Amino acid sequence: MNQRSDFQPKIIAFACHWCGIGRNEINPVEEFPKFKLIKLLCTGRISSALLLKTFEKGADGVVVFGCPEGKCHYNFGNKNAIKECKLSQSMLDLLGMNGKRLRSEFDFFDQDGGLDEIMDEFVQNVKELGPNPLRID
Repeated sequence: MNQRSDFQPKIIAFACHWCGIGRNEINPVEEFPKFKLIKLLCTGRISSALLLKTFEKGADGVVVFGCPEGKCHYNFGNKNAIKECKLSQSMLDLLGMNGKRLRSEFDFFDQDGGLDEIMDEFVQNVKELGPNPLRID
């Protein structure tokens, strides 16, 4: 895909409070070098409407981080998030935006440092896809 070499994608990440992402226990929004993090008490709060609205507001990519399946603090939240992410990916494909702009990962991220690797790969994939076609700069 033809892309600008200076394109830095706008990435929004939603993360469960319990999965270990985020440095600040109080502030629900944190800035990282490659993405903006929005913390939720549980990924059970994720809906396809929220995810699609994030793209409508200009995000080039969205990531959802939650607890591993079977380890949800609220028992069902990650199952809901998995279902909503799959639905949203299908909708993005139908809209011609490419469902690969949305990624979901379910693990405890405070232990192995896998977050950096996931984000590096995701940012590179979004760069290859180019800017969000709905984005107005």
